[in-house]
Amino acid sequence: MENNAFKKVDLIFGEYSNLHYKVLESALKRQPDELINALIDSGLKGRGGAGFLTGLKWKFTKSQPGDEKYVICNADEGEPGTFKDREILTRVPRKVLSGMAICAYAIGAKQGFIYLRSEYTFLVPSLLEEIRIFHDYAKQFSLDFSIELRMGSGAYICGEESA
Repeated sequence: MENNAFKKVDLIFGEYSNLHYKVLESALKRQPDELINALIDSGLKGRGGAGFLTGLKWKFTKSQPGDEKYVICNADEGEPGTFKDREILTRVPRKVLSGMAICAYAIGAKQGFIYLRSEYTFLVPSLLEEIRIFHDYAKQFSLDFSIELRMGSGAYICGEESA
């Protein structure tokens, strides 16, 4: 018997075209609170081990006092033996960048950072090129959000909300 069940990995690595940019453009036509509520209703959880609802994290961040907010992509690969961050950033970096931009729009952030573990220096040239392409694309619809790449030496705490 053939199993045609949709797998979570299909959501990440499935069809890789410019669909991610279309999703970004569509998201920017909605109100930030509408996006956050839709995300909460979806039940989407983060990729880390805590299983925290992404929509709630965005809601809590948006509601914090202060004008400066940041979006951090933790690509430290702190979970032993998973290599998920490396695979995602290698195979579908534009989905990551678009997701960061949607989050930024929803919470009111203008700056994003990808925290990459130092053992993954081989990813730097291609990621910097993808970030450049993203910035060029973002200008087309006046998205005030920029992304920087930062290298680290590996520390699980860097992915914690208090970091």
